[in-house]
Amino acid sequence: MDLSQVRTDIAEMKNSIDSKLDDLAGRMSTIESRVSALEDCKTELDDVKKTLNDIMTDSRKNEQWVRRSNIQINGVPETKGENLFTVINSLAEACGFSLNTNTDIDFVTRVAVRNDTDNSKPKPIIVKMQARYKKDDFMACLRKLKNLKAADLGYGASPNKIYINDHLSSYNKFLLKEAKQRAAAKEYKFCWVRNCTVMVRRNENSPIIYITSEDSLNKIV
Repeated sequence: MDLSQVRTDIAEMKNSIDSKLDDLAGRMSTIESRVSALEDCKTELDDVKKTLNDIMTDSRKNEQWVRRSNIQINGVPETKGENLFTVINSLAEACGFSLNTNTDIDFVTRVAVRNDTDNSKPKPIIVKMQARYKKDDFMACLRKLKNLKAADLGYGASPNKIYINDHLSSYNKFLLKEAKQRAAAKEYKFCWVRNCTVMVRRNENSPIIYITSEDSLNKIV
């Protein structure tokens, strides 16, 4: 075999390999650049997700904050030309709370319940107190009323039960609904709301679980 030809073939093979290695190196560099770009995009996406989550959290807090002095009253029958201030006065008298509707109440109104298709139920009454402490004191007195019915407020023989609650935001209403379902499924004895915060407790000797987010619902086990 011609030695010079062998050398030529080896040189050509080396050049071919070098060329392929250079091409491979170029492709690897391109891939690394794309991976780096994807990592940068992922970092940016994570930052955007965090920012959106922070915005949603703040929005939910604000939605509840504006309701901090509100009381929601369910079960009071609707009547034509009704005076809701009279209703609130009747509640105050029933629980022995000293209330001045001229100075203690900001406003009182009925509100439609979102997605409620049962028109037979009276719309809830929302009363906004001028001061948060006044609302808390009123709520404390109202909670002493057990099995209160509309008839107790002068609505004839109406069997409607009256329920007094904090005026929860839509998100906290969702948390309350979910917490009740999970608590019942896990045989928890208590699920309630105090100061607009949902709480659950397995029994009298168990610690209170505060439900402030969807993640905290997973604590009900």
